[in-house]
Amino acid sequence: MNTLCFVSNLTSTEWAAWVQALGSVAAIVAAAWIAVHQAKLQHRNALDLHMTEQRTARVDIAKTLSVLAKNSAKAMRHILGQLKDRESVHKVAERLIHCDIGELRRIDKYLSEIPLHSVPYSLVTPTMVLGATVRQFIEKVEMTLRFYSQMDSSMFEDFFETIGAMNLSIDETCRNVTAEVKNLNA
Repeated sequence: MNTLCFVSNLTSTEWAAWVQALGSVAAIVAAAWIAVHQAKLQHRNALDLHMTEQRTARVDIAKTLSVLAKNSAKAMRHILGQLKDRESVHKVAERLIHCDIGELRRIDKYLSEIPLHSVPYSLVTPTMVLGATVRQFIEKVEMTLRFYSQMDSSMFEDFFETIGAMNLSIDETCRNVTAEVKNLNA
């Protein structure tokens, strides 16, 4: 009973050895295939996780930008209320009343620290506009407070008109940023 049912020069022990060898090769090939498949799956999962993290980071920075835009608009409106007329400009310049320009400077610092490459591309321009508007507002107010005594009525009129326009501009920027944040969350 040392031979198989079909014609072969191999004994059953030799056949068993061959079957075991082929089975071992098949098991090694299967293990390698499973390892490669698992590695691809892990890579795909890691890539998906990375993409999700990037998307979340972009949404978070967009939300931060939205808050900074709203806070900028509030601060600018507040300062506009503090500098509502020529007399209030004189009082602020002479340090008889306080003006909250320092808060707007801090917001400007935060805005300037946002790396544009981390902002969603659709928010790069609004970020730049927001930063420029805040800086120009600060410069205009500081220049007026520095040279108030040399300004005539037309210069004051230009000042009030300019900072009023800047307030309208910042409100529009806030709306644009808010709309874009909603788009990113959708």
